[in-house]
Amino acid sequence: IFIEKCIHMMVLELIGERSRDPFALYKGPISNCEDLLAYASDNGLFAIMQTTHLCRLVLGFFFERYTEAASMAEQFRQCHKGLHSLNYILHAFFEGLVSFQLARRSETRSKWITLGEAAIQTFRSWVTHSSWNFENKLALLEAESYFCRGKYNEAENKYEDAIKYSRIHRFVHEEAIAMELYSSFLKACGRVDEYSTLFAGAMDCYKKWGAFGLLKKKQFQTK
Repeated sequence: IFIEKCIHMMVLELIGERSRDPFALYKGPISNCEDLLAYASDNGLFAIMQTTHLCRLVLGFFFERYTEAASMAEQFRQCHKGLHSLNYILHAFFEGLVSFQLARRSETRSKWITLGEAAIQTFRSWVTHSSWNFENKLALLEAESYFCRGKYNEAENKYEDAIKYSRIHRFVHEEAIAMELYSSFLKACGRVDEYSTLFAGAMDCYKKWGAFGLLKKKQFQTK
């Protein structure tokens, strides 16, 4: 039940219903995620700790709280005990994306590049086992890496691949991520009209995904 509460909390923020309390129906000493983490830590409940950190990592990425997201990624790693393989996949993907964002914003660039490149190597291994699940994620991480290293032609090709594979494989939220990051790349290159088109496409994908809280925040930020 506690793992479900973590995921419920993440979903509520994405859909714009943060005022609703996922712990409200639980009659006990745990009333928020901080209480839950303390309880899990005291009792060695690594799956709960891991899922809580992962949910906060994902939210940190989507809502551009990158420093917080990086901290959650590190804490996830500290409590990783080989549990929940899906959690590990999501951690690798979102930590890689967060790392490349911080590499473009932080003075400790080499640290973040190293973490991002480690994620790429992980997905290069995984894609040999399931191109359907992983080739879009790998393409996007590679695009972000090329962007960080100033290889703009290569970055553009990989962004387009990430969008294409996400669309073909019907990962609408990952299509949104790829389109949004591609739009940021285009904006940085001074290609404003193309940026606007890609950003609008990303917002359409977030809407299809049902992430209305995220959509509202991102649209507000661009005004």
